[in-house]
Amino acid sequence: MSTIGLVMAIAVPLALILLAGVFYNRRVQARQVKAHQARVVRQKAADLLESLEFLMQIDDHRILQKTVLERIADMYQRADQMFADSSVGPFDMAPYVAKLEADEPVRKILKSDREMSYGRRQCSNILKALAPMAKTKQITDAEFQEYKRHLRLLLLDREVSTFIHQGDAAAAKRDIATAANYFKAARKLLIETDLQFQDKNARVKLIAEKNAALYKDGAEEEAPKEDLLSKALAREEESKTNEFGMPSGPESEKKRF
Repeated sequence: MSTIGLVMAIAVPLALILLAGVFYNRRVQARQVKAHQARVVRQKAADLLESLEFLMQIDDHRILQKTVLERIADMYQRADQMFADSSVGPFDMAPYVAKLEADEPVRKILKSDREMSYGRRQCSNILKALAPMAKTKQITDAEFQEYKRHLRLLLLDREVSTFIHQGDAAAAKRDIATAANYFKAARKLLIETDLQFQDKNARVKLIAEKNAALYKDGAEEEAPKEDLLSKALAREEESKTNEFGMPSGPESEKKRF
């Protein structure tokens, strides 16, 4: 065998092995990229599902929530098409549909300032998910604007109601400073928002009345103290007279004589 033939006999198989290795690595990398992209989509879908579950607790706009649920189902389906993960089963939306159809009562008051902050993040997450649906015409622009306004009004109402509730609780404990701060925060939210709705002025007036009542009630509480003092002085005066209403004691004896 010639030298050239020997080189070819060695080089060609080696080149084929290297080429096969390159193609294999590229397939592995492409698979890893798809798996990563699918994980990202699934995580976004899971985050949106968390937002939906919170929204279902505080809001009864079921049409909006069904729209968000459809978006979540689409995201999970897209992730499965990108990369089928046997460790993650297909998304089952039936339990959520059943919960929406049950139409359970919602909470009007949030638990704390932390939950208010959490609620803002969740509503923002929902709006971010609805925007692509409007771009792809899954929902109309008018529907998107209506949902956007509804979520903003919802947050405003829940935050104002929560501040009023906290103010009432502080007022019941006669913590006037804390109650006034909560009422001030509620009033500030209503005055500074650019949203207009029917009972906005009425709510501002109600909060102002609640705040004024704090100091009015405090003034009225002083009256019983004055009454007690007057009664004590009266009893002291009565002790200086006898049963006939005449002054008694050594000084009165001197005056009498």
